[in-house]
This record gives sequence, structure tokens and C-alpha cells, in this order.
Amino acid sequence: MKNIISKIGVLIAIFVLVFVSFYSLTPNPKGFTERNKLGFSLENANKHIQNISKKPHSIGTKAHSEVRNYIVQELQKMGLQVQTQKGYNLNKEGVFTAPENIITKIKGSNPQPKSDLMVMTHYDSAVHSSFGASDAGSGVATILETLRAFLEKETKHTNNVIICFTDAEEIGLNGADLFVKGHPWVNEVGLVLNFEARGSGGPSNTILETNSGNQNLIKAFAEAKPAYPVATSLMYSVYKKLPNDTDATVLREEKDIPSFFFAFIDDHFDYHTANDTFENLDQNSLAHQASYLTALLPYFSNINLTDLTAQKDNVYFNFPGIGMLSYPNSWIFPLVILAWVF
Repeated sequence: MKNIISKIGVLIAIFVLVFVSFYSLTPNPKGFTERNKLGFSLENANKHIQNISKKPHSIGTKAHSEVRNYIVQELQKMGLQVQTQKGYNLNKEGVFTAPENIITKIKGSNPQPKSDLMVMTHYDSAVHSSFGASDAGSGVATILETLRAFLEKETKHTNNVIICFTDAEEIGLNGADLFVKGHPWVNEVGLVLNFEARGSGGPSNTILETNSGNQNLIKAFAEAKPAYPVATSLMYSVYKKLPNDTDATVLREEKDIPSFFFAFIDDHFDYHTANDTFENLDQNSLAHQASYLTALLPYFSNINLTDLTAQKDNVYFNFPGIGMLSYPNSWIFPLVILAWVF
């Protein structure tokens, strides 16, 4: 009888731990707004998404031009000098189009060579019927509202901060390709923070893209202390096997620029469909995206981004109540032996 009770107790404990683990992955929207030090407003972000996702706005449509004008105007309201980069682009898959990127720069107090921070997402929706609320209206809104709070707080930062809303991402990453091949600012970028969505809900996963070791990048990410990190080296290993490149991939492949890429992927059936609407966007997911940028923008805009290069890789993962944990890859085999012995 005692044996049965103990087994039931173990099962209950496992169930509770799993529930707590999943429940603690994303912030409660109301609680996030109240505790956010930068002053990010989910209400403001939602207004942006509602305006952006009124109509499907794939490249070449009238609504696409309206969304571009809206973003430009919102940036200008913040006192930023905005430029658009338009040109013909033929990507490596043979897709030819004329994307128009929206770009601005916030000058740092002491910018160093190769140490500009770039924050990016795309503003076009998927071709045909998608309203683009999650993909990537949520990214546009997260960036716009974080910038407003960042500037209103007069947050000190030494690095230049480049903001780039790319175009034609949905048909072949053409806007990112145009930026890499034709804009001089790309040569000073040291790190990219890229915001995306492959569904309309769930926790936002952190994917790291780099051509070198990840050790210093993971250390810096942990030191930035995002409140709800969801990041594992296993996720990155799986991601590398999938044909799912992002705008940040272009910068890594063409210019050897590392990036952190954030995307929520639950409710995948809404992805690239007419169901990608404001009503279907999970508010917890939006708050999760905001929790990343409001922590990482002040941090990475104040450190030397050239110091992020490393030769070694770390195994890394998030743990409920603790945050990020990591250890060198060289520990893997000894830890496996230790587990077998135990």
C-alpha cells in the first residue's frame, strides 16, 4: 500500500512540476506591464498591431504601402530621421522583386567600429490572404513600442542602434538581401535582434545564429537577464535541420554577423493564413516578445559587441525560477558518465 501511495505521490509531483514549468514560460500580460522597468505599454503595442493588420498587406498591394507609411510616420513621431531603401533584388533562389526597407538609426554616445546593434523584423504579410498580425505585426509593434519607451526614458547607450523593418521577407528574404548588398550601415553591425512568428501563440523561443562559437553570446544573453528566457541548444540543433531561414540568416551567411532570433510557434495552423488576425494573437506571446527586447536593447546597446566572438560552444538551457544555465561542450561526455554511474 505504501508503495502505491509513494508512486502516486511521485506522479502528482511530476505533474505539478511540469505544469509550473510550462506556466512560467511566458509573462502574464497585466503583470508584465506593471513590472516592466522601461515603461512598455501592451495597449500601445496592440494599437499598432490593429492598424497594421487591418488588411492583408503582401508586397505590391495598396495595403502594403499603407503599412509602410504608417511605420514611417510612427518613427517620425519619435523624432527619428527615417529613410527607405528601395531597389531591385534577385535572391539566391531566383526570386526577383523590388523591396522597400524602412531604416533609421539612433546614435550612441560612444560608438565603436563593428559594434552597432541592429533590431529588425519584416513588415510585409504572407502573399494572398494573411493579415499578418502575428507574422510579423507583433514584431513591428514590439519594436515600435520599445523604441518609444527607450527614447522617452532617455536611456543611455554607447552603441548606435539601427532599426530595420525589412520588406519581401515572405517571398524570399529579399529585403534583408538588399540591405546586406546595398546599404553601407551593414558593415558596422555587430549583432542582430530579429523578431518573428510562425504561429499565433505560445512561448517565444530564442534561436541563436552564429558562424563561430556561442559561448560569449550565451553568457551575454544571461547577463542581460530577460525575465522569461526560453532558450536551449537542442532547439537550435533542430532549427538548423529545418529549411526555415529568416532575415537574420542572410546577415550571418553574407556578413558573418551573429543574431538572436525570437519567434513563437504554437497555433501553427494560423500561420500564413487568413486566421493570422489580431483577435487570434496570444497576448502572452506578445508580452513575451516585449520582455526580450526591453531587456536586451538597453544591455546590448551598452557593451562592446566585438567581444561576443568565441571559438567554443556551450550547452545551454533555461530552468524555471533560475533563468539561463550553460556549460562547455567538453563537459557533455563526463556528465553522461556521471549520470550512468548515478
